[in-house]
Amino acid sequence: MRSQSEWSDACILNISPGGLLVYSAGNAQPGTHVEIRRGGTLIIANVVWRKNQRIGLCSHHPVPMREMMQNDTVAAIAASDTPVLLERRRQPRSADTSRLQVRAMDFAATAAIGIALAAAAALCVEDAVSRPVSAVEAALAGR
Repeated sequence: MRSQSEWSDACILNISPGGLLVYSAGNAQPGTHVEIRRGGTLIIANVVWRKNQRIGLCSHHPVPMREMMQNDTVAAIAASDTPVLLERRRQPRSADTSRLQVRAMDFAATAAIGIALAAAAALCVEDAVSRPVSAVEAALAGR
């Protein structure tokens, strides 16, 4: 369940064509909108009431009850004793994508440090060269 900008786990206690009763520790308050995702099903609803961790939701559209109850993934998870992590993103992260992102950030950080060091070296060289040149100019002007 997503309320405002944060996700939280929710347990659906009751489903009707007009809404849901969920149990969640999330911060959904009456009058706010929430998203409920279960498998490939998305329900957008308004929080009507809240009592402790029980939250009454009124759906904007009829709740697809058949799709909600026929989710094989949830049934398989309920039947197993081992915890299973579900991917909530539309496009799951892959190791290759993450690795490429880290390499790009590493390259950008290395380039920024290199540019900063080059600028510092240029300032040191300019300072080291300008002192003798100004001394030579002063000596030549004094003739």
